[in-house]
Amino acid sequence: MQYLVEGRPFGRSLLEIQREIAPVLPTPSRAGHVIRRKGKMKQTQTIPETFLGVGYTRDRAGLPLEPVRVPVPQPAADQVLIRVAASSLNPLEYKLADLNFMGRTPPVVLGLDLAGVVVAVGHGVSGVAVGDALAAMADLNGDGGWVATGGSGGEGGYAVARQFLTAGKPPSLSFRDAAALPMAFLSAFAGLYRAVQAGDTVYIPGGGGGVGHLAVQMAARALGAGLVISSGSTPQSISMARQSGAHHVFDYKRDDIAAEIAKLTSGRGVDIVYDATYSEQGFVETAKTVRRGGSWIVLGVGPGKTTRLVETRSPVDAILAERGARHVNVNLLRYFSEPATLDSEARGLLQRGMALAMEWATQGLVVPHVSQIIDSTVEEINAGLQSLKTGRGTLGKVAVIVDSDLAAGK
Repeated sequence: MQYLVEGRPFGRSLLEIQREIAPVLPTPSRAGHVIRRKGKMKQTQTIPETFLGVGYTRDRAGLPLEPVRVPVPQPAADQVLIRVAASSLNPLEYKLADLNFMGRTPPVVLGLDLAGVVVAVGHGVSGVAVGDALAAMADLNGDGGWVATGGSGGEGGYAVARQFLTAGKPPSLSFRDAAALPMAFLSAFAGLYRAVQAGDTVYIPGGGGGVGHLAVQMAARALGAGLVISSGSTPQSISMARQSGAHHVFDYKRDDIAAEIAKLTSGRGVDIVYDATYSEQGFVETAKTVRRGGSWIVLGVGPGKTTRLVETRSPVDAILAERGARHVNVNLLRYFSEPATLDSEARGLLQRGMALAMEWATQGLVVPHVSQIIDSTVEEINAGLQSLKTGRGTLGKVAVIVDSDLAAGK
């Protein structure tokens, strides 16, 4: 099955590798999937017919986003409708606005990471009820939950999520932190869970980024890697990678990282590279650090395709072929662009990831670093996304408070 990961000519898909390691993927129990609050959130407001979201109104218009009035969606089978308390920024949002590569017909409201309260459930939903506090990831074939007039007393934002992409929010975890996890955590989880074996040496470039800092924590603290190496370009990002658990962190603008890794591993190279940097030159450099027979795991479309408009030649596969290393693509978008293709194993993997995001966060194993908190307004969201797009040193995650009263538990 290659819904989540796409195997490349020099290796197998991640799920094929996982089957050899663990033939039966553990599926969380219902109790593990939905962590109940002691008492439900009070829900006295009537669900409106529309809300004023933040998104794009023209195909491939890019930033800045605009206010967009859209209908409040109705949950279909196996979906829940969530009134959004908090969200977070992801590079995917500005990329969707720039390229609309999902083929959506505008207007499209963004804000795909969700934490909030269930206000309606669709047919077939069990174990989740109105009033439950959840973290979730919205369906990319639908709208997100950002609102143009965030803060206290607004009309609120609403989004639907498939039940297997939800998890109960533990009382000890804030809506803000819960909303910072879904997309970035699942991106790291899909690449590392069951791929990392106890004692492995793992290289995760960009350990101060939104996905990178969670991936470093996951490898070092939750999955038992023996040596975790990372890199950054500023003192702040290098410090963040260290704080996240990396044993060695290099400056990729100054250090010859492949040579440094060769020294650390006695010339062997690392067992696994997990590269979420989306950098063509970076891909070439990280491919040089993989040991013979190791795995080079990349988030997204991979080398030669990062523009999504023009495919270019990349030397990465030749580098990996010379080493007999696997090239594995982790592509969460397949789950949303082709929802009809999902089977129980694919759903179980993501459901397991959502449950572990909440569990590991409460245990302090994988905790999001929120470097900035913004209100859900057109101006602040545009400024935050522009900063992500230009790479101006955003560490960890930027949280978006969509409904301050709800986020405060009022």
